[in-house]
Amino acid sequence: MFFKIVKNDFIRQKTVTISVFLFITMAVILAATAINNIANLIQGMSDFQESAVPADITVMHAGEYDQAEIDQFAELSSDHIAMQETMVLQNIDGSNIHFGQNQSMAGTIQDISFVVQNKNFDFILDLDNEKLDVREGFVAVPVYFMQQYDLKIGDAITVKGGEYEIEFVISDYARDYEMNASLTSSKRFVINQNDYDEMLEMQAGELEYLIEFKLNENGDSAVVQNAYNEAGLPANGPILEGKIFMMFNAMSDMAVAIVIIFISILLIVIASLCIRLTFLATIDEDIREIGVMKAMGISKKDIKKVYLNKYRVISVAAGIIGYLFSFTAVNLLNGNMRLYISSDLSGNLKYVLSLIAPLLVYFMIVLYCKQVLKRIDKISAVEALRQDSMERGKNQKYTLPLLKNKFLSTNIYMGLRDVWKRFKLYRLLFVIFIVCTFIIILPVNIYNTINSPGFSTYMGIGKHDMRIDLRRTESITEDFIKLQEELKNDDDIEKFAPYITSSYQVKNAEGSFDYINIETGDFSVFPLKYLEGRAPEGEGEISLSFANAAKDGLNKKVGDEVTVMAGGEEQTLIVTGIYQDITNGGKTAKAHTSLGVNEEAVLWYIVSIDLADGVDIHEKMDSYQNAYSTAQVNDIKEYTQQTLGNIIEQMGTVVVGGIAIAIIIAVLITALFLRMLLSKDMSQIAIMRGLGLTSNQISHQYMAGTMMVLLFGIILGVLVSNYLGEFLVSIAMSSMGAAKIEFVHIVWQTWLLCPLVLVIAVGLMIFMSCKVAVKDDLSVVLRS
Repeated sequence: MFFKIVKNDFIRQKTVTISVFLFITMAVILAATAINNIANLIQGMSDFQESAVPADITVMHAGEYDQAEIDQFAELSSDHIAMQETMVLQNIDGSNIHFGQNQSMAGTIQDISFVVQNKNFDFILDLDNEKLDVREGFVAVPVYFMQQYDLKIGDAITVKGGEYEIEFVISDYARDYEMNASLTSSKRFVINQNDYDEMLEMQAGELEYLIEFKLNENGDSAVVQNAYNEAGLPANGPILEGKIFMMFNAMSDMAVAIVIIFISILLIVIASLCIRLTFLATIDEDIREIGVMKAMGISKKDIKKVYLNKYRVISVAAGIIGYLFSFTAVNLLNGNMRLYISSDLSGNLKYVLSLIAPLLVYFMIVLYCKQVLKRIDKISAVEALRQDSMERGKNQKYTLPLLKNKFLSTNIYMGLRDVWKRFKLYRLLFVIFIVCTFIIILPVNIYNTINSPGFSTYMGIGKHDMRIDLRRTESITEDFIKLQEELKNDDDIEKFAPYITSSYQVKNAEGSFDYINIETGDFSVFPLKYLEGRAPEGEGEISLSFANAAKDGLNKKVGDEVTVMAGGEEQTLIVTGIYQDITNGGKTAKAHTSLGVNEEAVLWYIVSIDLADGVDIHEKMDSYQNAYSTAQVNDIKEYTQQTLGNIIEQMGTVVVGGIAIAIIIAVLITALFLRMLLSKDMSQIAIMRGLGLTSNQISHQYMAGTMMVLLFGIILGVLVSNYLGEFLVSIAMSSMGAAKIEFVHIVWQTWLLCPLVLVIAVGLMIFMSCKVAVKDDLSVVLRS
């Protein structure tokens, strides 16, 4: 009997059933796709790490060093260190690397190094995650540059340095666990040992060293770093732990997965609201039948089962279909993963973890249905048989009389009045429009924020027009001084500020010394937005990045003291501010120029520039690029896009997907709601027809009310996206070094274009759904 009742209910409510089924299916597809993506990421990162065998500690050093001292240190620390290897990098400026038709890599923000494959660990891999073995005359190009410059296997690249010139043929694309991501500022080209020796003999590039350690299974990274520092071993550069490379590799795919999971949660909320709407309408329609069943002695549990079984079947069917479709949908998102991490994502982990989505959605839907069905407990058999509906018989206050309407047409006024009087009925539609708007606007805001020049403030950089990075050459100090003199005498330059970043030893919370990058200069010229406090303005002042000031960093607050080793002496600096920075693992600092420059550990020289009004930025960039061939000249937008390229590209896909999903949901829910509403009001519609109102007049009433709900839902949805969205994104970004994100709002997109698309799509559905007419005999409807 129950099966027959459920079957009849399916047939009676095809539109409702199909709509709920689609929402649950989409929720499962998105949730399973996100989990699938995370499972692929876990599997891919595991395989990548196993093949690459990355270093647990990497010391970047420029300058002289004694390998024998490092070998002795590794031997004395054998309780922690399993292997040690030093990779020698030959740094080549991008302007000296040519390809295609007179193209070069001059515009890249990356430091380019030519290396040979390591022997023991930190291997650079091909696209099959096999250890690269490059033949003489060939080169393996990092995936980052392959993608950025569209380099293909068999293309030639030419390296020029002074009188040195050699041509390589691209034989492979290189996956580099330590320098793969766009967030890392260096990339390694792999060549044959003979070619490398020839470049070394010709002194083609500046030398830099990666002093790397692979720890034992129980090795303690902190102990090794402290011992290394105390031994006074070379560290003219940052010391990086292996976990930071894992974070950089996973960041873009993880960020996209988090956004998708959030959208899927909103879809589950919409599906639940849709089910609630359906249940209330169905129970209202079946009130007499419920009364009859109760009078016959059928238990409340069995009556609930009649309604619940339908949604159990829907949830199971939607879960299976959503689970299967997720493996197709995930291919739209894991292109970046297949390119940068692993081409083979055929592991079994995703099949197991992806089951979490349909199971979770099933239990959430069933629990929610049980909660809604508690309303049946309140229906007595006698009252149910006496009433036509659950709401009938209640005294309703008469409000908003038609006589008081002086401004709107009668049909529009009656439609708005209906919304006001029955807001409890319309509020579900109102909430769904808010959620749909949120699904559209939030990804758009995230995309616009990370794609804007203003995002540089979250990278520890004040907002400016262009920047010049001087690469490490023999004449770098002279070039830096000369550049500042030229900028002072250039009328096209409105203002500029030079900055020097060096590596310093800083006392940590345990009392030992760590290395951090500290930038010195005048930070009032291009100010940052500080979470707390202000920029360092006087002698003995320093500001810390959010990650550096956190408990797992230096554990400092504004007003605390920081001990820095500078000029061979300990200096005590006062923390004046805390800012946001997602670069270099989020751990940076800025100090007043009185700290001095650690000449032996200078990492880079940067000059930030604002141009005068009317100056062509590209002409000015070309001018300084030609004058300083070894420098890197970029506008700030290009710098941000090169650093966050992968995340920006994938977020663009999420924006398109979010808009499509939200429109489908809004259109289907609107059709479902209006079908329910018109069915519920059929007697009232028949009465209005009997009083002489035309079908168009009645339609306009429903259209006016629904459009008002849509417009107010969109307005509130945009506001929620702008403010609540900022809060949620800030929470997600806090682990990366940015604790307070402020969205960049492109008003014509968030307040005009996106709402207009939603209004047009939903408006057409409202227009089609509200074409009501009682075609049957009015007396039949009135008697019913």
